[in-house]
Amino acid sequence: MSSAVSISEVRTYRLIEELVAVQGWTGKTSGVRLLPQQEYRSISALKIALANASKTGTGVGFPEYVLLRVEDEQPLAVFEGKARATELEKAIGDATHYGDALHEAGFQPLAIAVAGTEDTHFEIRVLTRKGTRWYPITYEGNPIKWIPGPEEMDRIRKTTGTSDLRPRVPSPEVLKEKAEEINALLRESGLKDDFRPAVIGAIMLALWQDGRNIRRDPRHILNDINTACAKAFWDAKKPELAQSIKVDEANQKLAIRASRICQILERLNITTLTAEHDYIGALYEEFFRYTGGNTIGQYFTPRHIAKFMAMLCAITKDDVTLDIACGTGGFLIAAMQRMQETSHLSRAQIVKIVGNKLIGFETEPVTAALCVANMILRGDGKTGIKKKDAFDNNGFPFAKADVVLMNPPFPHKKTDVPPEKFISRALEALKRKGLAAIIVPSSLLVKADKKDWRAATLRDNRLEAVFTLPKELFQPYAAATTVIVLLRKGIPHGDHKTFFCRITNDGFRLKKGVRVHTPGSVLSKAISHFEGRREEPEFCTFAPMDETSGGWAPGSYIKALALSDYESKSIIGQVIRNRTAFIVRFAPYIVAMKAEIDRQGGSLSVEPLHNAQKLTTPAGTIGSFFTIGYGQRELHSKESLSEGRALIVSSSGMDNGCYGFFDFPKLIKAPFVTVPSTGSIGEAAVQTRPCGVVDDCLILTPKPGTPLELLYVAAATLRREAWRFDYGRKMTPKRIAEFPLRSDKALLTWVKEENGKAEAIEAQALADAGMNDKSLLEDLRDSEVANRRLLEIEANPLALVSGRDLNKRLFRLKG
Repeated sequence: MSSAVSISEVRTYRLIEELVAVQGWTGKTSGVRLLPQQEYRSISALKIALANASKTGTGVGFPEYVLLRVEDEQPLAVFEGKARATELEKAIGDATHYGDALHEAGFQPLAIAVAGTEDTHFEIRVLTRKGTRWYPITYEGNPIKWIPGPEEMDRIRKTTGTSDLRPRVPSPEVLKEKAEEINALLRESGLKDDFRPAVIGAIMLALWQDGRNIRRDPRHILNDINTACAKAFWDAKKPELAQSIKVDEANQKLAIRASRICQILERLNITTLTAEHDYIGALYEEFFRYTGGNTIGQYFTPRHIAKFMAMLCAITKDDVTLDIACGTGGFLIAAMQRMQETSHLSRAQIVKIVGNKLIGFETEPVTAALCVANMILRGDGKTGIKKKDAFDNNGFPFAKADVVLMNPPFPHKKTDVPPEKFISRALEALKRKGLAAIIVPSSLLVKADKKDWRAATLRDNRLEAVFTLPKELFQPYAAATTVIVLLRKGIPHGDHKTFFCRITNDGFRLKKGVRVHTPGSVLSKAISHFEGRREEPEFCTFAPMDETSGGWAPGSYIKALALSDYESKSIIGQVIRNRTAFIVRFAPYIVAMKAEIDRQGGSLSVEPLHNAQKLTTPAGTIGSFFTIGYGQRELHSKESLSEGRALIVSSSGMDNGCYGFFDFPKLIKAPFVTVPSTGSIGEAAVQTRPCGVVDDCLILTPKPGTPLELLYVAAATLRREAWRFDYGRKMTPKRIAEFPLRSDKALLTWVKEENGKAEAIEAQALADAGMNDKSLLEDLRDSEVANRRLLEIEANPLALVSGRDLNKRLFRLKG
C-alpha cells in the first residue's frame, strides 16, 4: 500500500475483506486472520521473506493483504487489489510477484488478484504455483470468480497438478447474515414479504444473465435488471414468464438499495452455479425464513428431504424426473444433484438434463417463474418447466417419467384438489416399474373415507415404503403431520412386504422458531435399512399390508421396545412432575373434593369401568398388568357440566389431563392411568385422586398384584408410543395392550423413591390447603405469584420447597 491511498483503492480493500469473510475465513474460531500490511509487518518470518520483494527492485515489498494461519504463522494467500476492473492483469502481476518471494522462502500461498471496487463490477483471479509458474484455479476450464474457502484451499494445496474447483454454497451462518441485510434493504424499500422472492429472483437471474453490463447507479439499475431478466426468459424459450418476476422501476427506494443487493449476491457467488446448488431453495430456506416463511402462499419442502427422496429413488442421469406441483423446483434440483453426485456431469450435460430430463408443472405464475429461473441458472438451454395445470391432458407426459418426486399442496378448502388425486395423476405419468416418492398428510394412510382409494391404488401398484417425518418439519411455516410414500407403478401389491420407517431425527430441530442443524440424523440409516432389508424395533420393519389393522400407517407395523434406562428416568420423571405440579396448583380444589366425598360417605366414588373387550396378551405387556377400558359416556358432552367439586379428566395435555372441577356424582376410584385415544392431542397421566374421565380417554386399571410403580412405567410407555396414533388412527385397548412394559426391580425401586419425594411435596401442599380460607379457591388460578411458582414446581418439584411456601405467598398477596 502506498502512503496516499485513493478512495477507490479503499473500496477495493473493503471488497477483498468482504469476499474473504463470505467464504468463512475470518470467524472467531477459524484460526485465520486477514492482515493488512501494517499488521503483518511485525511478523519476522514474513518480513524476512519479503525483504527484497519491492516492486521497484530494492527494499522490502508489502502486498495489500496476507491471509495468515495464526497457529504456525503460515501465509495461505497473498492479495493485491486495483481500483479498476481493467487493471486485472496488473493486479495479477503484483500478486504473483509477492507470491514468488514467499515461495522462495519456503511458504506456499495462493496469489489472489482483485480488480474493481465494492460498488462496481469487479474481476478476480486466483492462482497457484506449480514449479516456477503460476496457473489460474479454474471451474470447467474457466478461471474461478470467487475466493476459495478453507476446504477448497486445503484441496488446492494438496493437488500436484493444476486445480479445477466447483463452486460451493456459503455456510448457513454467512447466508443468515446476508439474508438479514437483504431483508433490511427490501424492508427499507417498502416491499412487502410476498413481493420479495420475485424481486430477489429477478436480480439473481439478471446478474447471471448479464451482471457485467448492469449499471449500478439508481437511474439505470432497475431497468437494466428487468431487461437482463426478460432476456434470460426469452433465451430459455419462456417468454410468457418474462413479466412474472421483475422489479418495480418506479420504486426509487429500491433503486438506491439495489446496487448493494447486487453486491451481496455477487459476494455469495450467485453468478456461478452448478447442479449441486439450489440457490432459489437457499433463498427460501435461508433468506426468507427470517420474514415469516410463507411469503408467496406456498410451503416448500426442505432441501435435505428432497435430497433424501432422490436418493431413495436411486435416480440416475438417464432418468426422467417429474414433479406435477413443482413450486420453485426443489425436487428437480435434488434429482439433478443426485445425477451429478453419481455421474460427475459436465456443464454441457447439465444443460441437456435441464431441457430433457426434468419436467415440472406449476400454475402460480411467480412460483413458476422462480422455478424456470432455477433451471436457467443451471445452464442456458430450454427448461422442461410448464406454467400450466397438471390435470390438463394437453401436453401431459403420460407414461414418460421414470421417477416422480412431489409434495402436492395440502388442501385448505373443500374445493382444493386432495392429495390422492395428485398421486393418481402422478402415477399416470410414470412408466411401468417407475417410482413415485410423495409427501402426503399422514391422515391419508388411515382415514376410513380414503380406504377405497388405497385399495384401488394397490390393485395396480406396489407400496414399497412409508416413512413418517418429524412433526416440526415444515415449521416455522406450518405445523403438519406428514409421511413419504414410495409407490412402484404397474405392479400389483399382492402380499408384498412394505418397508415402514419412523424418521425421528432428520438432522434439524426447532429452536426459537427456526429449524437448526443438530447431530443424529437417521436419514442415511433409513435408506441403508431399506436397501439392505434390515429391521430395527422402534425404527423400521418389513411387513405385509393389513388394511383392517392400520392401513398404510407405520405405527401399525413397527415393533415397540420396552423403555431404555434413559427413557425410563426421563419420561417417568416427567410423568411424576406433571402430577405433582397439578396437585400443588389445585390443592385447595382437591381438599374440597375430598371433603365432599367424605361428607357423602364415599358414595361419589365408583369402580373403574370394564367396558372394553377382554384381551389375551403375553406376559410383560401393558395388557398383562392392566385392565383397559374407556371413559364415561355420561361425560361425552361436557358443555352441560356446571361448576362443582368433582375433578374431570379429559384429553387435555395440560394439568395432568384436568379439564376442570364440576358437579358430577360418579368419580372413579384411583389409582389408574388415563390416556387420550388420539396421541396427537394429549399425554398419558397417572391419576391418584378420584375423578370422572371423559370417553375420549382410555383408562388403565392395575390388575390385582400389579405394583403401583408400574402405573408410571405404563404412562411413560404410552407417551413414547403416542406417535403411532394420530387423528386418523386412534388408540384402542387392543392396539396398546401388547406394548412391552419394564417391571424389573431396579426400575421399580427407583420409581418408588422418586414418587415418595413427590408425594411428600403434595402432602404438604394439601395439608396447607386444608388450613386456608375458602376464598383462596377463587384466587388460585389467576394469581401471578401462584402461576410463577407453579412453573418452577413443574420444572423441578422435587428440589423445591413445599406447597406451604406457595400458600403463604398467596395469603400475602391477598392481604
